[in-house]
Amino acid sequence: MHTEVIQPSRVVGQALQSLERITIDQSGERAQFVEHTTGKPFFVTGFNYVRLRAVDAETYPDHSTFDAETELTQADYDPDRAEAMFRTLSETGFNTVRVFIIGRSAHNPGIGGNYASTEGLYEPYMENVLDFLRRATRHGIRVFPTMGDGEVPMNAFYCDRFAEYGRETTKRNRNIFVLTQAGVDARVDYIRLFLSYLKDKEPAVLPTLLGLQCQNEACLEADQWPFTETSGSFDAANGRAYDLSSTDERQALMDDGYQYYHQRIVAAVKAVDPEMLVAEGVFVPRAVGKDGIHDIGVWPGKIKDERYPPTLTSIGSGVLDFLDVHFYRDRDSDTVDEAFRLNLGSSGFFSQQMAEIRKSTPVIIGEFGAFESMEKSFEEAVDNMVRARDLALNENVNGMLYWTYDCLEQRDLYHAADNWSLFVEKMGTFEPK
Repeated sequence: MHTEVIQPSRVVGQALQSLERITIDQSGERAQFVEHTTGKPFFVTGFNYVRLRAVDAETYPDHSTFDAETELTQADYDPDRAEAMFRTLSETGFNTVRVFIIGRSAHNPGIGGNYASTEGLYEPYMENVLDFLRRATRHGIRVFPTMGDGEVPMNAFYCDRFAEYGRETTKRNRNIFVLTQAGVDARVDYIRLFLSYLKDKEPAVLPTLLGLQCQNEACLEADQWPFTETSGSFDAANGRAYDLSSTDERQALMDDGYQYYHQRIVAAVKAVDPEMLVAEGVFVPRAVGKDGIHDIGVWPGKIKDERYPPTLTSIGSGVLDFLDVHFYRDRDSDTVDEAFRLNLGSSGFFSQQMAEIRKSTPVIIGEFGAFESMEKSFEEAVDNMVRARDLALNENVNGMLYWTYDCLEQRDLYHAADNWSLFVEKMGTFEPK
């Protein structure tokens, strides 16, 4: 860890009392979250909490939720805003907040800190995360951290490991972090250091974590190496060689790659905290023009959007404790019902294989929300999200987290805080009745 001068915690007072640990009950027809000691069912209900910042009008805003001051950037973490959110959620019956642990851009370096000098994780950023977790604990709210979008912290400590792949690799090619030994090692190291920091500094906050999510929305990219190669053999991190001229072998490279990647991360997390749950997040193949069955092999140039997300069924048969799938309606031609059935269906959600997986593995909808391009008003958006809520509850999902609570800087979606009273009146806490 790079040591920096940090300010004392902004949450002071009595010692923290840990929340009840959330675990998984696999004794029924479907797995469910429960409180460890009481066995009381725990349905995940809440929001994504996100801050975005751009340096100017020409720069696309990026995550800055926990950003601390660095040599080149100003801090952006707002503890008072976080405190107000936790108070509101606690008073209205919500129990979980999903956040991004991230640092991938020069204008929001996040957990990467100062590029040349930060060794590992940036401590002032981590202290902001701890401040957030302490506040959540005092309000009885769980926090679900997702470890970015499949990258590593953007600093020399991590990026120098990939010099052989080219300088831009850590910015553009996420495939290496799932398919190569160096990439998997780096991601494992990143996640292990994050959890170890929390355990060393404030072990009382560990039960506040619903779990750790490997990645926001897992996917590999057909227009990046090694999938740009259409012949020859590729030696993957799992020790197996794959024939890149074969569609089945290319798909196996992706599916086996995620299985090995998850095995390594789960083992590292459990070594630090044996009770910590580990999840993965996915968007659905249909969201990027694929059906999840026929569009396989991760061939470049086949479909305009080159991203290939793993299906729920392909990752659900591995070692993960629970799964997170995201739902958005993004086609005018679809009703909410049609979009729900077709989108989740493309990831295998309604299959018999998934029914078997769900006997041991809970599934949450970690993002659901409404685009301004799809709904004409906030009122219409809430009505459609009520329908999405009901469809999900009819499928006995184990939780739902709305995108977002109050990220008003992201204007292409409707946020709960746009009209909080109307949102809560119509949506409730989107729990089973």
